Amino acid sequence: MSDENDNQSIFDLMITDGILVDIKVRQKAGYKPLSDKSQGIVKTFIYAYYAQIITKWFEYFVLRKSIKPETIRKLENLTVDTQKLVNEMQDLGKHFYPTPKKQARSKKK
Repeated sequence: MSDENDNQSIFDLMITDGILVDIKVRQKAGYKPLSDKSQGIVKTFIYAYYAQIITKWFEYFVLRKSIKPETIRKLENLTVDTQKLVNEMQDLGKHFYPTPKKQARSKKK
């Protein structure tokens, strides 16, 4: 992420069992980091939209699907529907951690 001064930071999403548990911010080599205010805005955005971010990442990089970009014009009053996010991440988790198929038992004669 870069700002108007071309300061840049890298945001690493820490996900456990399909749930975003932390966001680690680190400096990009050769750039000054984003301001605390800008980092806060980015973190708020990520927490509000992480299910969609991870879904698109998975579809593009793992499933090799074409994805449609979205424009989000307003960042104010972001709220997080945590139950919706949990459900979406559990659905996504099925792609990462599919339920093992039960082996057919052979019948003894």
